[in-house]
Formats: sequence, C-alpha cells, structure tokens
Amino acid sequence: MRARKSDFLEEIAVSIDYWVDTVAEAMTDPSADLIWVDEQEPYQRLQKVFENSELNNDDLKKVIAECLRGFTVSVLTAIDGGTALAEKGRVYLVDDAGNNLGEGLHDDFVSHLLETGRLRE
Repeated sequence: MRARKSDFLEEIAVSIDYWVDTVAEAMTDPSADLIWVDEQEPYQRLQKVFENSELNNDDLKKVIAECLRGFTVSVLTAIDGGTALAEKGRVYLVDDAGNNLGEGLHDDFVSHLLETGRLRE
C-alpha cells in the first residue's frame, strides 16, 4: 500500500491536534507530566499565570493550533518551492517507491484542515 498525499496531510493534522492538547495541558495543569520538556520552569511559571487568571484553556488551544498550522504551512511552502530556498534548489517529498507526493502541499494542507473541520473559513 502506497502512502498518499492525503495520508501525509492527515498525519500532520493529527500531530498538530496532539501537540495542541499536550502543550495546553503543560501550560495550564500543575499536575501535568513535564518529563518531555527541556526546561520545566517556564511551564511551571505559566501554570501559575493561568491558575491566577481568567484565561481559559480553549483560547490557549486556539492560539497554539494557529501557530502550529502556520509553522506547518511555512514548512510545506518551502517544500513546494515557494520560499528563497528554491533559489538554491528544491526539496521534494517522495514515498518509499520514489513517487513525488506532488506540488501544492501547503494549499492542500489548508484544504485538508477545512475539509476535516479543523479550520473554519
């Protein structure tokens, strides 16, 4: 079975979903397991800020998700040849058989997010 572009885009979307939840929990829940972070102190300080504020977890998740989506679109745009990197050469995403997953990955990713309800127009 060959990996399709849609499989790749869904894998990225699921990863973003996971990291949004994980980072939001790490920033707001004093009982969160922070073993995966390099420096726990900033997270612990943020936990205190969130504990003593009216900020809510849903707003935080929206901000983190937007940042991760933006970063992902930036990386995919570089793969698509839409950045200054293309002047030095192109990077291609291929499956294990050497088939190019195609052009327009950054646009296709946004379309995938819209189609799966992860992003609203």
